[in-house]
Amino acid sequence: MNETQGTDATSACVRKLTPKQKKMMCRSGWLSSCPKTFQDALLNLGAVNLLQPGDVLYYRGKVPTHVHGLIGGQIDMCLLSQHNEELVYPATGSDKWYSFADVIAQEKAVGEAVAHRPTLMLSIPGSEFMAFLDAEPDRYHRIISHDNALRRHLQEVVTDLVTFDGVELVARRLLWMLNSGRIDPRYPFILSQHDLASSMGVSVPTVQRAFRQLKSEDIVTTEYGKFFVKDCEGLKAFLDNTLD
Repeated sequence: MNETQGTDATSACVRKLTPKQKKMMCRSGWLSSCPKTFQDALLNLGAVNLLQPGDVLYYRGKVPTHVHGLIGGQIDMCLLSQHNEELVYPATGSDKWYSFADVIAQEKAVGEAVAHRPTLMLSIPGSEFMAFLDAEPDRYHRIISHDNALRRHLQEVVTDLVTFDGVELVARRLLWMLNSGRIDPRYPFILSQHDLASSMGVSVPTVQRAFRQLKSEDIVTTEYGKFFVKDCEGLKAFLDNTLD
């Protein structure tokens, strides 16, 4: 696996975000709530890179050198559980950001971020990102707010892991991925049932059982290595019924 270090801003081959890509990255998620001046200043930094499957944004135990913004594709966040099992948290879309806090604090990453398929990223060198923050100290507040939101999401996931049974846990996880933008309901999501099971800390048979039940309700369809949530409202209704 190769660690992507971004593109040298002085290089003649630097690729900047296109207007269309900037619009995509600002249309949802954390960046959509920021002022346009903040959006423009941040998105004018760094360079666009194409990652291949297996390329690493940053390694576990090393201080990340860049801040990364997801333009399109899929990044898998790989974390170790207390039992030394690898848990995978996939992310797709165009509004996910990586390494803010670690670059600011120069902390070693607790996980590893890996491209699952060909993926476009905006990569910003740490020194360039810090200069961006120092130019207007209020920008630190927005970055901290973003990291706090991520922690709340992780707390919700952990709560689900210890609270619900297998089938309900899978359904709740799918709904959370939809609501947080990690699944685009318009397209199939490329993730094996094995990786989905790892991301939730459940067994593969549990995921298979949940998918059989959700397929029987005509809520999801599955193909080899991917699935598609075809009825978002049906998924919500399924969960409402399980709580009755």
